[in-house]
Amino acid sequence: MAPEVVTSSPYSSFSIVTIEMVEGEPPYFKETGAMARALIRQNGTPRLQEPRRLSALLRDFLECSLELDEERRWSAQELLQLALSCRIPSLSYYIT
Repeated sequence: MAPEVVTSSPYSSFSIVTIEMVEGEPPYFKETGAMARALIRQNGTPRLQEPRRLSALLRDFLECSLELDEERRWSAQELLQLALSCRIPSLSYYIT
């Protein structure tokens, strides 16, 4: 669950799904629902388990899309432009 969902703020869960795809499970998967929500409230943006395994591009993508401040968070269009500028055409299929 995106931190913004837990705090009832505007959100986009795309980045959380990306973390789930990379790590094979969502953040705090092994916790109970109540504990997961508490950890999300306490910790905010989830941290990657092994960030060095990911490319710099993917780490930048997640950083830009996980920004809690809605004004600073990149839009889907900006994330798509980042992906396209780095020649990742398959990502454009998933961002509309």
